[in-house]
Amino acid sequence: MKTCGIVCEYNPFHTGHMAQIAAVRTRLGSDTAIVCCMSGNFVQRGEPAVAPRHLRAESALHGGADLVLELPLPWSLSSAEGFARAAVSLLTSTGVVTHLAFGAEDPDLGRLQALADAALEKSTIDATLEHLGTGIPYARARERALYARLRSEAELLRRPNNTLAIEYLKALRSLQSGVQPIALPREGAGHDGEPADGFASATWLRERLRSDDWESVRPYLPRASFDLLADGARHGKLMLSLERFECALLPQLLRMGIDELAALPGASEGLEHRLYDAIRQGRSFDAVWQAAKTKRYPASRLRRMLLCAFLGVTASDQAQPIPYIRVLGLSQTGRTLLRDMAQKSALPVVTRPAEIKALSQQALALFEREVLADDLYRLALPGWQHEQAGDAWRRQPVIL
Repeated sequence: MKTCGIVCEYNPFHTGHMAQIAAVRTRLGSDTAIVCCMSGNFVQRGEPAVAPRHLRAESALHGGADLVLELPLPWSLSSAEGFARAAVSLLTSTGVVTHLAFGAEDPDLGRLQALADAALEKSTIDATLEHLGTGIPYARARERALYARLRSEAELLRRPNNTLAIEYLKALRSLQSGVQPIALPREGAGHDGEPADGFASATWLRERLRSDDWESVRPYLPRASFDLLADGARHGKLMLSLERFECALLPQLLRMGIDELAALPGASEGLEHRLYDAIRQGRSFDAVWQAAKTKRYPASRLRRMLLCAFLGVTASDQAQPIPYIRVLGLSQTGRTLLRDMAQKSALPVVTRPAEIKALSQQALALFEREVLADDLYRLALPGWQHEQAGDAWRRQPVIL
């Protein structure tokens, strides 16, 4: 049986995601198992997810996934390069994933692979660092370095899914993974545009959900996903406003000194001083990162840094290897995969949170940070009065 990995956030799970899973099975066979590596309650763009991880995992299972694994917090809040490498490493470590599928605006695997290979060469890295010295952002610096090598290909980096695709290919190559890549065309709406061709972007859907415009999102969400989100909203379990979250975030940031900010992932070139000043100017999450934003430091990097500061994630955390694989949800096919993983996985597989206590000190320390982050997320939900501290210790995987 072929098993295909997908790196995802499903924030929220929409019809485009379900179409991607269907496209994988069209390409590899209808009996292909789908393993998703999904961010937890905080996502790579530097925000809390609109729905808790287990609700999103359940949506994915209803949409065709067989096994949903969690990408732990430090790597969910990493740069595109760190995010992709950690997710590919986790999927490879399962021992059962044979393919990796990802969307791209230009799904020509040969062109994408050529860029990925060039990006790994020392000459490209050196040229990127040289361009960084001129004060431009990393993404622009790398594009210029690659333009000198592959002029006709470098323009691919200007499209977000292409950029992530190249990072996945880089990770597969540098990790010497035997997993085979599959580039699928990204269909429908762009990341920040209006719905198109029957699909809507996750960004557009989140905006509509936050505006309480449920009828406009209904056509772009699978029935199960819509029902789970609607039920979550009725019970105060969706993060559709940051108001309560900011009440906890801002005081914590004000307590942090320059040295603590300097230890954050992404801190360099005195950025900690700029953040320190912005924290004292801003009166909301958005206001803080906007006060620190420049052409050199994009919004997503600053938002991730602020969340890392709030949740206690440091650059040294992201430099560590992932110590375990945590299961968030599974289907009947997922049960079979888990039995195979018990024999083939390079990492301990955790289905019951209590199993963490039998692992390494690093694993326990990481999970305790996950528990704290989970509690902070839950306290910011509208129905926070009904949430219990330490729920992450008790939460079992979703099973269909």
